[in-house]
Amino acid sequence: MNQEPTPESLSATISQLKQINEQLQLQVAAHQRAEAEVRFLHGITQFINESHDFHSALAIALEKICQFTGWQFGEAWTPSSDDRNLTCSPAWYSADPSLEQFRHSSEGYKFAANIGLPGRVWVSKRPEWLHISQEPETIFLRKSFADRVGFKTALGMPIVDSGDRVLAVLVFFMFASCAENTHLIELVATIAVQLGTLLQRQQAEAALYQSQAWLQAILDNSTALIYIKDLDGKYLLVNVWFSLLFYPDRAGVKGKTDYDIFPPEIAAVLQQNDRKVIAAKSPIDWEELLPHEDDGLHTYLSIKFPLYNERGEPYAICGISTDITERKRAEDALRSSMATNRALLNAIPDLMFRINRSGVFVNFKAAKGDRLHLPAHEFLGKHLSEVFPTEIAKAFDSCIKRTLFTNEVQILECQLIVNDEFRDYELRIAVSAENEVMAIVRDITDRKRTEAEIRLALEKEKELGELKSRFVTMASHEFRTPLATILSSSELLEHYSHKWSEDRKLNHLQRIQTSVKHMTQLLNDVLLIGKAEAGKLEFKPLLIDLKQFCHEIVEEIQLTASDRQIIFQCHADERITGMMDEKLLRHIFINLLSNAVKYSPADSPVNFELTNECDTVIFRVRDRGIGIPLAEQAEIFSSFHRASNVGNISGTGLGLAIVKKSIDLHDGKIAVESSVGLGTIFTVVLPLNKQV
Repeated sequence: MNQEPTPESLSATISQLKQINEQLQLQVAAHQRAEAEVRFLHGITQFINESHDFHSALAIALEKICQFTGWQFGEAWTPSSDDRNLTCSPAWYSADPSLEQFRHSSEGYKFAANIGLPGRVWVSKRPEWLHISQEPETIFLRKSFADRVGFKTALGMPIVDSGDRVLAVLVFFMFASCAENTHLIELVATIAVQLGTLLQRQQAEAALYQSQAWLQAILDNSTALIYIKDLDGKYLLVNVWFSLLFYPDRAGVKGKTDYDIFPPEIAAVLQQNDRKVIAAKSPIDWEELLPHEDDGLHTYLSIKFPLYNERGEPYAICGISTDITERKRAEDALRSSMATNRALLNAIPDLMFRINRSGVFVNFKAAKGDRLHLPAHEFLGKHLSEVFPTEIAKAFDSCIKRTLFTNEVQILECQLIVNDEFRDYELRIAVSAENEVMAIVRDITDRKRTEAEIRLALEKEKELGELKSRFVTMASHEFRTPLATILSSSELLEHYSHKWSEDRKLNHLQRIQTSVKHMTQLLNDVLLIGKAEAGKLEFKPLLIDLKQFCHEIVEEIQLTASDRQIIFQCHADERITGMMDEKLLRHIFINLLSNAVKYSPADSPVNFELTNECDTVIFRVRDRGIGIPLAEQAEIFSSFHRASNVGNISGTGLGLAIVKKSIDLHDGKIAVESSVGLGTIFTVVLPLNKQV
């Protein structure tokens, strides 16, 4: 039998029904919220897919998350290119225009690892809920700005890709002070995971697009030929430069082979090379010839390599061919130039050195018949100072530095001892490379000798000219008096001889004879000095009693100078004999004694002394006459030279020259001591036995 419900039971039932209804409402609300979140995730995914770039995708994500979850402000921080800190992304969202000042203040910040909310999230890769009002500024660096606009709560959320790399850190702010909301964090984290996947894919697509753009730019702008062929030799792709040169229809080249584009002999070589690449399964490079319409065959350096599919099988060949025709021509020209230069260098008979700025020998070229003959190991790699004498090394080094500084050729002449003889060398130093010179070394010994001979010949020619001038002066002066005497006496004899006595006639005849003898002596002296100058004066030694010889000379001089006294003294007890040329001795002492008598006063004696010492004999002639000026004493033995103080005393200027030549033939010496007004002493030293 049924019992009616009591009020208590009804109340309990109603309470149970209410609980069930509330649970159903909560379930419905949760279901609706889940559906909304699913729709939100689907929508944000679609929006991000439609975004143009990474930062626009972040901006969309910030806006949608803030609108869906109730955050008033959102911003993004992305790693810098060097991953040293986080920088403010251009992506941000604000539900309140008054928050722009906070945005502007944040743009200047950079967060290093573990610094500030973004820095901590960047390192931990975990979300962080923050009560701004409860944290010090060391924890939240922008606390003063956040307090000014009224932010109380913040959430930092990392966006991590599949490789565990943080792509960005999202930071959200709200004005309310809220306890940590796990569901909200999980929702944003779920969105962040989706964002990570989407953004990573978008970044990869952007990178791929950029790579394709770069590759296309390379293809379109490269002046090398770039092409891809399948394994049958059919073209799949060519770049712009290929089509400009060989096949204008770039799109139509697909499916064509080398035989459709090039002459058969060229195409055959190209395809043969392609087959070698396929067989080798590795890159190969070689030179290939391709025809140009304007100037014939060009040389290309081709690098060809196989392309592989995902199974590791070759499916095509890629080639990059660079026109090296100009380089080949330059190389050929360089080789030709080098061969020419080498031939020129080999033809140059000089020794050549390459030396660096420090004075170290780098290289060399030997010279044919070079007397120096330096083995390479004696100078290569060594310093100048190790090869040449100190003074020459210093001068050489100075020339090298001057050459490198001025870029001008420097010339250095030096003398080296080669095979125990002095040789003259000329060094021409020129810049040959950066911090390096070329020194061309030429043996100029023969040239120097020739120059010396030429100078000597010129000097002799000059002397001969002066000699001729002096001879003319002397002849015109010295011949005038005897010729006048001869003319005068002969005319007198012609007109008055029939009236004169025999003595008077004889007197004029003697004057004529004396004048003729004087002229004859003059001519003999000139001929003698001429023979001496020409080296034709002979030396014929005989054994001579020198004491007796001196007595005879004195007597001979006294005959013509009876009013003068010549005092002869021999400072030797024994007889003095020597192997000498008597004729030359007469020239020596007749001239010395005649001059002593001629230039001395009538009452002044002339001293003539003879002494022997060891293997030599010494003659000394002293007068007390006019003397010889000191400045002229060095010139008195020159032909036709006369001292400036002789006045009207006659003379040729040949006597002392003949004396000097005669003494030289005896290998003897002559010295002079003289003072003007006091007299002169001539000392002659001759060897007693000169070897002929």
